[in-house]
Amino acid sequence: MLMMADTKAELSIDASNIHTSNSSGNASSQPNNPLSRKLNKILETRLDNDKEMLEALKSLSVFFTENSLRTRRNLRGDIERRKSVHEDVQAMSSCCEEMTNRLKAAKEQTQDLIVKTNKLQGEK
Repeated sequence: MLMMADTKAELSIDASNIHTSNSSGNASSQPNNPLSRKLNKILETRLDNDKEMLEALKSLSVFFTENSLRTRRNLRGDIERRKSVHEDVQAMSSCCEEMTNRLKAAKEQTQDLIVKTNKLQGEK
């Protein structure tokens, strides 16, 4: 249950016993409360040092240009589709690399046979 107490943004979440007050600057919470731990972890996160998060935000900013209700609702699906396409492209890339390596190996194995065949045709 979420209740706004006054205009000083005092927030009270009864289900998790978290109380935060902007007016006094004190925050009291149960240290074993999972929601409290998650909130503290999020609030303590420094994005300056998290390169993966910065890269993710940069990637997101490329295709999430309009901040509307529709785009926010479709964001997860868009990300999952892009991730799926990315995984497919990576799979095709590794497949092509494997085929190239196999062709090189086959060429190395048949090189001696080609040299011998050319030599025998020259002698003939």
